Amino acid sequence: MGTELVQQSLDESLVKEIAMDIGKEIVSHIRVMYPDAALALGGSGMLSVRNCAHNEIMAALKTTDATEILERIDRRKKQRRANHDFWKA
Repeated sequence: MGTELVQQSLDESLVKEIAMDIGKEIVSHIRVMYPDAALALGGSGMLSVRNCAHNEIMAALKTTDATEILERIDRRKKQRRANHDFWKA
């Protein structure tokens, strides 16, 4: 059972509001489900999580080309792995 997506053009300010709302929901989820992590992150850490989610959503929506989307996902996967390997203790 797939979900059909309806393509339509949205105002960029509305998309920014959606992205910010998702970022805030992620922060809320961390605060509720992982209160110790939220305390360890503090206000600036939570702000960073919110803004990271917002920025990633906005960047992901810059194209609707399937090939470009898949290439972006692959690049990001490789970059995450490289970052994790670099920062391993």
